[in-house]
Amino acid sequence: MGKKKIFLLLLFFLYFGNSHGKQLINKVIVSIDNSIITDLDINKEINYLKFINKDQDTNNLELLKKEIINILIDRKIKDIETNYLKIEVSEKEIENNFYNYLEKMKISSENLKTFYNRNEIENDYLKNIIKIDMKWSKLVRQIYQSRLDINLTEVNIQLEKEQKNSEDEEELKKKLIISEQNKLLNKFSATHLEKSKKKYLIKFLWKKIL
Repeated sequence: MGKKKIFLLLLFFLYFGNSHGKQLINKVIVSIDNSIITDLDINKEINYLKFINKDQDTNNLELLKKEIINILIDRKIKDIETNYLKIEVSEKEIENNFYNYLEKMKISSENLKTFYNRNEIENDYLKNIIKIDMKWSKLVRQIYQSRLDINLTEVNIQLEKEQKNSEDEEELKKKLIISEQNKLLNKFSATHLEKSKKKYLIKFLWKKIL
């Protein structure tokens, strides 16, 4: 069976599939080649963002949906691209980043599990987001590694401004260099993502929410 027929069958089951005798209502909002983003994906992301960011503004739901659709499109492109290029990160790296993220956001594992159960979200939702972001960062670093040269004169000027008596000069210098490299990587990441998007056919199928 061809990819197109499989894709059409997937659309059919999303519209008319039956689970425990109940009709599934899960509109396909965006298609990216043979991948899709559905209304269910959007609602999951809304709930997730509300969970990790208590200050998330949900007054304008339509505006929030637009922002989330863009987030999900970007994530889908990153996932497709890194899978195609066979970019891998170890489970240990993912676990470390996962727990570091929970600690940074002051979220306990128990609260996360409760959130998943309450909202009927798969238990690896956050880990999958972290995995995709890690793979994408690895890809960008591999491609642009040779362009991460830092202007040491600017770093030294910054060093003079920020140096503290309690911190070793070389250690602070390393941190400043890493910070400047990360700024460059973020810039390259955004540029490469826009470049990658042009390779795929992105269709908005439910324009009324956009």
